[in-house]
Amino acid sequence: MISFKKLFIASLCLGTALFSSCGKELSTSGTAPEDSASVALVLSHSVRTLPLNYIDEYITDGGETYKVSRFRYYIHDIELISKAGVASKVLPGYFLVNQDEPASRRFSFNAPAGSYSSIAFTLGVDSADNMSGAQAGALDPANGMFWTWSSGYVMAKLEGTSPFVTGASNNFTYHIGGYKAPDAVIKKINIPVTEPNSLNLVRDTSVTLNVSVDINTWFSRVHDIEMALTPACHSPGELAKKIAENYEGMFSLKNIE
Repeated sequence: MISFKKLFIASLCLGTALFSSCGKELSTSGTAPEDSASVALVLSHSVRTLPLNYIDEYITDGGETYKVSRFRYYIHDIELISKAGVASKVLPGYFLVNQDEPASRRFSFNAPAGSYSSIAFTLGVDSADNMSGAQAGALDPANGMFWTWSSGYVMAKLEGTSPFVTGASNNFTYHIGGYKAPDAVIKKINIPVTEPNSLNLVRDTSVTLNVSVDINTWFSRVHDIEMALTPACHSPGELAKKIAENYEGMFSLKNIE
């Protein structure tokens, strides 16, 4: 025969279990999954409107002809900026963008549904990560983008040939770096979404952001850089800062699909 005490304890446990399960159900049903869309960011390297390749010859705004043989740069922490100015970090981490590797120029991520006014990321390697010395992954020295413990990482690299450069090989080599003031070249990039484009992300949809990257800006835009006069840059300093101030503007939104 079941005692009153045992029956009371059983009833109490059952009531507690029912209360707990109801509480969990309310918590689950009251928290809807985050609205998000699938986004692809594609970087297309170009010279003005012409696609970049290693065969064709191009011309700077200053009239110097050249061919490109290498082009790569670091970006990190991709964000979408809302029309209210709120930043959503949609893809953290460092990425080495390389002309030789098409897959390195495409980024896929989920982003909260909403309306956005710009795309943002940092071009280069932050000072804290420079002071950490050589690292792994995209920051591995084996990628050929690390100078020394004191000079840090090469933020961006452009190499090629030009008949305007004297010497047997006619090479120009611009390895842009510097993380210490007054020679820091780390740049925060903000790519505005302008008409006729609009970036309105709707839940469970997909969009592609096509961004043009114009190499010709390395030679002009803010400062005129002549390969005949300065065909090389291999250390932080005034020339590196000028080139970085130029290429800061090489990104622009082409279209949204």
